[in-house]
Amino acid sequence: MAASRSEFKFDTTGDEVVSAFTNRVAGRIFLVTGPNPTGIGATTITSLAKAKPQALILAGRSTAKFQPIVDEVNRIDPSIKVVSVTLDLSSQASVRQAAKDILENADVPRIDTIINNAAVMACPLDYTAEGIELQFGTNHIGHFLLTNLLMPKLRASAEPVVVNLTSSGHRFYSSYDDVNWKTEKYDIWTAYGIAKVANIHFTKSLNERGIRAIAVHPGWVMSDLARHVDQSGLGTFLERAQATSDFDPLDFQKNLAQGCSSTLVAALDPAVSNGAYMRDCQVAVPAPFANDASLPPKLWKLSNELVGEQFA
Repeated sequence: MAASRSEFKFDTTGDEVVSAFTNRVAGRIFLVTGPNPTGIGATTITSLAKAKPQALILAGRSTAKFQPIVDEVNRIDPSIKVVSVTLDLSSQASVRQAAKDILENADVPRIDTIINNAAVMACPLDYTAEGIELQFGTNHIGHFLLTNLLMPKLRASAEPVVVNLTSSGHRFYSSYDDVNWKTEKYDIWTAYGIAKVANIHFTKSLNERGIRAIAVHPGWVMSDLARHVDQSGLGTFLERAQATSDFDPLDFQKNLAQGCSSTLVAALDPAVSNGAYMRDCQVAVPAPFANDASLPPKLWKLSNELVGEQFA
């Protein structure tokens, strides 16, 4: 089902979305990963703060680095409970500790919406603390583990929602057969594509388990997400994108306020279909393999193996 506000598009801001759905923000508790001041996680949070949420949980690697966002929320509305949590998605020990801290926090009786925003992109070959390729381990496995560990508080909400940020780069996906690049030569953009299509397949798996979940391509926003991309890497990306069917327009024109708008439509608009893929504030069409029904169960099984759990 389409989004309810057809006028929302490429240049819509997060504040405009929140203004249209204030009743879907007021009194609710939101968790956002990756609240970096120079990224769209920050504008997601500050937009939400303008509509009286009960609490905002900010989860990122350095609480000192995102303290300016906490300060901005307090400036916007001092009545909002702000919970800062240290979370390194590339370390399962850190993810488990973050989840424990949240589950034990009396100021967080439930979580109404989880926005899995944090990501890395086009990194040189590296591995997480558990030996998982860094892009897959951070962008998918870390969020898979965090979301499942927080499921008791998510299910305590009357209307739980999970928003998984993906990318048009999901179209670079190859397969899940060698996510740690033990047999194939590592390719930064294929690895990114594997991680980003995993965000979509995870979304579909959550739907099957009774959780409303939406996958969002926020658009091409100039932020510190691209810190690993040099001129050579950018050139390769552009060549691959131009050769890839149905790749979203490479405009690179969204600012941070516009970059969070699709996330907020997904989080707040009940008209958007469960399991939808969104860009520019509207439901869009992902690559065909993103809708391959055989892949979400395969990914869920692999993810359980990589975190040493048996999440049902």
